[in-house]
Amino acid sequence: MIIGLTGNMGSGKAEVAKYLQSKGFENYVYSDILRQIAKQKNIEPNRANLQKLGTDIKKKTKNWGILSKELAKKIKTDKAVVDGIRNVDEIKEFRKREHFYLIGVTASQRLRYKRIRQRGREGDPKTFKEFKKLDNLENRGKTKGQEIIKCLRRADFLIINNNSLDELKRKTDECLSSIK
Repeated sequence: MIIGLTGNMGSGKAEVAKYLQSKGFENYVYSDILRQIAKQKNIEPNRANLQKLGTDIKKKTKNWGILSKELAKKIKTDKAVVDGIRNVDEIKEFRKREHFYLIGVTASQRLRYKRIRQRGREGDPKTFKEFKKLDNLENRGKTKGQEIIKCLRRADFLIINNNSLDELKRKTDECLSSIK
């Protein structure tokens, strides 16, 4: 079984992935592929550079699902989670495989901003105004590279993550129970 994760920045996708990993799932992150390429090309691996790099690769190969293809090659077991699906073609690539399920994770914009400020990841927006601008751009789906809302609409399961970590884990367990 392959679980794909999609959702807005700061929604809790990484927490779901970490929880699934604790249940024996291999964990793969889309941005890890881009970080490797950025390192080889001596590009600073911040959010903006990784997004640009991903878009450039997809345009060059004329394949908007290329990152899913690359992640699929790495999967060695029958339990894997792929974190960070950002466009519909990435979903389509995994839908070709048997036993793929997509979980969408979302939360209120204010709460997601609070979470990303707490995590302090390199390249995250520093002000709510910056966050809102970037978040709205990613969610709009007008650029092929970032189609978060379109991806959420295609999710087999949707988790609204406005509560505690324990609640997020409970909702994730409910998704797994529905799959089995």
